Amino acid sequence: MDKEKVIEKISKGEKLTDSKELLNWVEQSEENKKEYIRYKNLWALLQRGKEMEPNQIKEGLQNVKSKIHKSNKSFFFNEVLKYAAIIVFALIGGYFIHSITLNEEIAMNEISVPKGNRTSIILPDGSKAWLTNGSKLIYPDNFKGKTRDVQLMGEAFFTIAHNAKRPFIVKLGEHRVKVLGTEFSVVAYPQDNTIQVDLISGKVQMDVSDGTGSNNYKSAVLQPSHSLVLDKTSGKLSKSKIPDSFFKYWQEGMYQFKEESFVNLAKKIDRIFGVELIFEDEIIKKRTFTGTFNIDDNIYTMMEVFRHASGEPFNFHVERNKIFIKSVK
Repeated sequence: MDKEKVIEKISKGEKLTDSKELLNWVEQSEENKKEYIRYKNLWALLQRGKEMEPNQIKEGLQNVKSKIHKSNKSFFFNEVLKYAAIIVFALIGGYFIHSITLNEEIAMNEISVPKGNRTSIILPDGSKAWLTNGSKLIYPDNFKGKTRDVQLMGEAFFTIAHNAKRPFIVKLGEHRVKVLGTEFSVVAYPQDNTIQVDLISGKVQMDVSDGTGSNNYKSAVLQPSHSLVLDKTSGKLSKSKIPDSFFKYWQEGMYQFKEESFVNLAKKIDRIFGVELIFEDEIIKKRTFTGTFNIDDNIYTMMEVFRHASGEPFNFHVERNKIFIKSVK
């Protein structure tokens, strides 16, 4: 089976479980498996085009096919990703890596978004997910069983297609968020001590594991326009009203902060801009700031703003993707 035929099958929505010909081709060699992954990535990128006109999607896919046809056997993923990004992600300025784990029953898709990037995908049931800032989402090629399960590491905003008979579950390590049809966001980085769920509409249930690994959960229901924060160390849950800045962050890429410590801002800056802030002394860490920055801002200009706004003077110097900060005594 030639490469163009593989792409045609993927673009028509044929899955490995539906197409014996496609499955046999994938299983023939490791190289075929890698090619399949590449093409699935291209199609996932083009799926963002469902918000575009059909003729734009068709033209984009034909351009990708033409690129493949002209290439030799050393058809590298980076070339395709760059080319597809030009077609689809010009307005986003980001990209994601798509990998697939194959087994006898179903293909699992893994979407990873680099730091400082954003993207959106359409899930098999028509639900939508927006990923950002070094996040990863794992989901099946097709939802089967009594629930629609995905796994998240990082932060994402979801718009879930309603299906009362098949709850949508976002797995967050040993914890999970259970929904039927709603709009909500989750921030759940494995290295963080907290998990935060923000509900816009509908209803979600946060299930907190008791840590025994036996699917015993303590549950809390969240109402619209409220946040639920889990302290992973203590297991404590706290609720609060969603701030207006929530919408600016997801819709406009604006991050607003009030009396937030420099060390906490450093964590957000690292995820958004892919730049690590290293404090060379403890004095400046606790300095708090109030303001706004856009995820498209220049990080070095931002640092100058922080420096002039700081009540505790500091200097900084840059070494590649690290910014070293030291108080002026």
